[in-house]
Amino acid sequence: MHKHLPTKRQKQRLAPGVAFEITGLFIALKDIITAKKFRHGSRGLWLALVFIQPIGPWLYFWLGQAKTD
Repeated sequence: MHKHLPTKRQKQRLAPGVAFEITGLFIALKDIITAKKFRHGSRGLWLALVFIQPIGPWLYFWLGQAKTD
């Protein structure tokens, strides 16, 4: 039939990863919108890059998010 469509089992295996990515995206967006400063780049840069999945949010946490002490 449709061999290119994922099976129910494949969807179940993907669900945790998708949830993890969506959670990271929303946390990164909230942080970018409320941040006063960034380690590298600007708010506009990070707002654009955060939507590059699956690495955008994690790049922000690694390179853009300002450290607070």
